[in-house]
Amino acid sequence: MTKNPMRRGGAVAAVATVLSLALAPASFATGGPVPERSVSTTSQDAQPLPTSPAAYELGEELAGLSGKQLEVSFLAAVIPHHRGAVEMAKLERERGTDSGVRHRAENIISGQQHQLDRYTHWLRDWYGLTPQQARDQAPAEVREEMAELDKERRHRLDELRGTPAGKHFDTAFVKRMIPHHSAGIALSLEAQSRAVHHRLREAASTGITVQQTEIEDFRDWLGRHR
Repeated sequence: MTKNPMRRGGAVAAVATVLSLALAPASFATGGPVPERSVSTTSQDAQPLPTSPAAYELGEELAGLSGKQLEVSFLAAVIPHHRGAVEMAKLERERGTDSGVRHRAENIISGQQHQLDRYTHWLRDWYGLTPQQARDQAPAEVREEMAELDKERRHRLDELRGTPAGKHFDTAFVKRMIPHHSAGIALSLEAQSRAVHHRLREAASTGITVQQTEIEDFRDWLGRHR
């Protein structure tokens, strides 16, 4: 895939700025894995998993779109992303033991399910499309990055499904939800600032704020439960 270096610089800088507020500073210039901020501990259990480079690549691709194409591509990408968060949170509700983490998982289930329902509704009302039809209409580069994110989400879900219930499950869930939320922020930046519909701009902005807060909460929890 050929990248536009001018576009890449702007998109990458925007993502880095927002994620730094969520305690996840990063350097994306090489397109490699994004390093997460380390909690002050030598325990590997206190480290979240890395954020997918595909999330930043997809954010870069969205930065090159506008109008209907931006909205349709964003919605096609964010709906499965939110669905993945809900699936992970339901596993935490079933298998986790920490009351604080389980409470946060319940918030993720209710909040992201509400948002993905609205996104699906808007996609139908504004453009007459299902999520799959929207995905089929997205540019090839966007579809490529979405496919990579789908693959990684399935892998992390499979890892969680293979984790026994108990306190270790809480840790496994938190370590995966932090990069999941970081990816969600990367996907939402362009919609927040440039979506045609003001309701979509507002929803994307709210999603960024909520995910930033939850990243901070989860990082604090990891630091206290190392």
